[in-house]
Amino acid sequence: MFIPAQAPGEPPDAMMAVVGGGIMGALSAIAASQAGLSVLWFGPVEQGRQDGAHARNYALGPASVDLMRRLGVWQAVASSSVPITRMEVYAGESRVDLSASDAGTDFLSSMILHRELLDGLEHAVRFHPRIQRIAMRPDRMTAFPDRVELGIDGRKWTVRLVVGADGARSWVRQQAGILWGQRDYGQQGVVASFTGSHPHGGVAAQWFEDGEILALLPLPDPHQLSMVWSTSRAHAVDAANLPELLRHVQRCSRDRFGELTLLDVPVSAPLRMLLTNAQSSLRTVLVGDAAHTVHPLAGYGLNLGIQDLLVLESVFRDHPDDPGSNTAITTYEKSRHRRVRRVQWGLDMLQRLVTASHPAVTRMTRLGMRAVADIGPLRQLLIRQALMPS
Repeated sequence: MFIPAQAPGEPPDAMMAVVGGGIMGALSAIAASQAGLSVLWFGPVEQGRQDGAHARNYALGPASVDLMRRLGVWQAVASSSVPITRMEVYAGESRVDLSASDAGTDFLSSMILHRELLDGLEHAVRFHPRIQRIAMRPDRMTAFPDRVELGIDGRKWTVRLVVGADGARSWVRQQAGILWGQRDYGQQGVVASFTGSHPHGGVAAQWFEDGEILALLPLPDPHQLSMVWSTSRAHAVDAANLPELLRHVQRCSRDRFGELTLLDVPVSAPLRMLLTNAQSSLRTVLVGDAAHTVHPLAGYGLNLGIQDLLVLESVFRDHPDDPGSNTAITTYEKSRHRRVRRVQWGLDMLQRLVTASHPAVTRMTRLGMRAVADIGPLRQLLIRQALMPS
């Protein structure tokens, strides 16, 4: 079949388009603009999400914070963040303390709420004249060898590259014909906020118990904590069960932060690992949850997406005249797909280990934790791998 090329000398409406109105969409648009590319940023302004994202607390690693500094957005959100210099991990009677000093860094991660980060990014976009914000998702997308055409209600735009940053239910992924699958963990991630009678001191804590994973993460208020609880979907999370949930969290956290008071109504979302057979197609790339999701036990989700963006930055620099060329797309695919798979299956194996109920596996896990706690070089290696997952 003959596919028409664009008329010679006819410029695109913009060098690239980003589809997705969330954090990865905003970061992708800003990164492209900083590289000198004109950008169409498609996607509704995010509001009213039902998956608890507005209350989610991200653990941004040093590389992610460095990128945001370079993009000029970190200063707008830094006051809403909390640097973590120590993390406490518990499994039964075993405990491991992971500290930034072990890895020679200033912090392990910087905690920031989804809504605070997105608000800061939306504000930063206004200072980038190369970004044209279109608060709708396209209703059609067609890729040609030399361009991609996007349309909404009869209007058409032409670009050289499309970046799909539109989440786990990605429309771009579907339009590009990229195959995908899921591993369902049979769990839900429950998100809520608490006040503790003891100050958190910037410490994050995590407990592995009876196949569940409970994390309490510090918020800017010295007494407030964000919870991520990976638990069976059989546990009802509604107003009638809030007293039981509070008792459960209080018991599992062993009063680490004193008496806890629930601040809001918990929200939950199913936990699944999303895998794609590729992170790119003709003049199209996927970033963030559109390309991959992981279990939240290690806080890698957003950081893994930002690793995608770090590679795209180099693509933008090396191919300023056509970031959607075959060479550019191939560079991105080779750099990301295999590395992402390695992280996904590594976290999957870790999730199986820490939630296993077999006594032999449980004993092995606790012996491993004691080894990490007692052997400094092993602990340093674990922290360095956690800081740079890909």
